[in-house]
Amino acid sequence: MTDGVDEGNCYFGFWPLDLHQGFGSTQDMLLLLLASLNVLCSCVSKPAKLPLISRKPFIAAWNAPLDLCAMKYNITTNLDHLFHIHGSPRANWTGQNVTIFYANRLGYYPYYTLQGAAVHGGLPQNCSLDLHLFKAYQDINHFIPAEDFRGLAVIDWEFWRPQWSRNWYRKDIYRQKSKELTEKAYINVTAAQVEELAQRRFEKSARLFMQRTIQLGTQLRPNGHWGFYLYPDCHNYNLHEQNYTGFCPLSTALVPSVAISKSHTNSVINLHFSQHRIQEALRVSSLTSKDYDLPTYVYLRLGYRDEALSFLTTKDLIHTIGESAALGAAGFVIWGDLNLTSSRDNCTKVKSFLSHRLGQYIINVTRAAEVCSDFLCQGNGRCVRRDPHAPHYLHLSADSYHIQASGDEDFTVTGWHLQHELQLLTERFRCHCYEGHEGKNCDSINKVKEDDVLSLLNI
Repeated sequence: MTDGVDEGNCYFGFWPLDLHQGFGSTQDMLLLLLASLNVLCSCVSKPAKLPLISRKPFIAAWNAPLDLCAMKYNITTNLDHLFHIHGSPRANWTGQNVTIFYANRLGYYPYYTLQGAAVHGGLPQNCSLDLHLFKAYQDINHFIPAEDFRGLAVIDWEFWRPQWSRNWYRKDIYRQKSKELTEKAYINVTAAQVEELAQRRFEKSARLFMQRTIQLGTQLRPNGHWGFYLYPDCHNYNLHEQNYTGFCPLSTALVPSVAISKSHTNSVINLHFSQHRIQEALRVSSLTSKDYDLPTYVYLRLGYRDEALSFLTTKDLIHTIGESAALGAAGFVIWGDLNLTSSRDNCTKVKSFLSHRLGQYIINVTRAAEVCSDFLCQGNGRCVRRDPHAPHYLHLSADSYHIQASGDEDFTVTGWHLQHELQLLTERFRCHCYEGHEGKNCDSINKVKEDDVLSLLNI
């Protein structure tokens, strides 16, 4: 909580005022006015970042190695018909508009193997940041050669967390090795002091490692949307600790994950898991010093996290992709590993899923998001559900639209919305305007600033 602003409720509370004393001067009055404006600005939501693709409020992205199906089994899939941007996570692909940087592809990321062997020093405080950044510079230029890159760049570093308390179970090795390193550097210190010093050194180095890396990426490819995979990472514990989910203010995008469980297929548990993770990301998206909310791209899988080749049901597509669109995310990314392409049968299953259930749903929700944006927000913003928990989604009405598969992962949409359907959009959704636009329907480009107030007061 910041002074004067309670999360979810806005009120004035900078200092106590005795109204019987009055104001000492015009300057005092101005200070109070500006302070009030600051509070108001913190209560009013920031605009949304302009979308990666013009007039596409909800981006569909693909990040799985489907190219191997064509190479090994001559099973081809036309991703361009379903996804606005796509890329394979395999290392031999460069210049893609969805680029993922695993631990071995960006600089000298320090970590420990499952066998306990240190790689690049093992710990962020035991690795040269300068050498890492030099190698990262080379890697970024290699994997994203275009300086005008306008896509999604995701850093996938999962061996350790920058928060000390989050390194448990297999990640506990980073706490233990940090304490060993501290014990070697200091003598005559207690166990409690070792713990405190080790935590301080680890967290400082870890956060600096992440911040400087993503800062380098945004400097080299400023038009790209850069984020760390999984952040913010919500587990619904420490829920009373502000921003425990992790926060990197230098990111230019957030990429949380909503990999859901097969054991909870079609259940409210999967719905709530996705819903709360997306909501936490959207909350964190407004906490930077930027003048707009960071775009949120929700990562998900074709299948369930505990059964990768059991593909999501229509209801669970709604629980993941549908929730992302309705809550106001900028898009979603479907990720997959080599298991999807390890056999002809697997490749056939993936192609069939894309050509039918998944493909039809993607067309449905992305087109509905465009319809709502054009109608409700003049194309200058994206639609956001008024009640975050209501079962309202951005779907084309089956009464007005027909989606027909036309082959080669392409779909034809016919129909036109009815007046009462547009009225329902107005009742159930509101606009989150893009930067440069404001107003209930994003039809205004005026913006009140503090210097406007100063000019009005002739100061």
